[in-house]
Amino acid sequence: MENENFKECQRWKKQSDYDFELAKSLISKEFSICCFLFQQAAEKSLISYLILKGTDKVWGSSISDLSEDCLAIDPTFDFLKSYGPILDKYLYSTRYPSFTISGSPFEIFDKSDAEKAKELSEEVIKFCDEKIKEII
Repeated sequence: MENENFKECQRWKKQSDYDFELAKSLISKEFSICCFLFQQAAEKSLISYLILKGTDKVWGSSISDLSEDCLAIDPTFDFLKSYGPILDKYLYSTRYPSFTISGSPFEIFDKSDAEKAKELSEEVIKFCDEKIKEII
């Protein structure tokens, strides 16, 4: 494993952990922001894995797309394909009113959305953590 890849992987992993912990601290009242931060934590965890595996250019924020990139390296990432569409809906619709049919994001998302985002994000992060430990 290349030292630079490991360092960059760790930077992304630390930010993933920070985003996840921040989302957990806000989960009782800031639902739309929590959903976004949980999506971001999962995204950054997948990116940390891809960087460690030596992927030259990691592009995009979609959990679906990043999962496909990981799947090309390791077929055990297959189960994440079903998580992508759920987590991806939190990327823009939680922040921009133009991505919702009516209302503003802070009015639309509720605690059940935040809890679901947390559950899926946590599974992605744990899985990526296991895969990273296998490499290092």
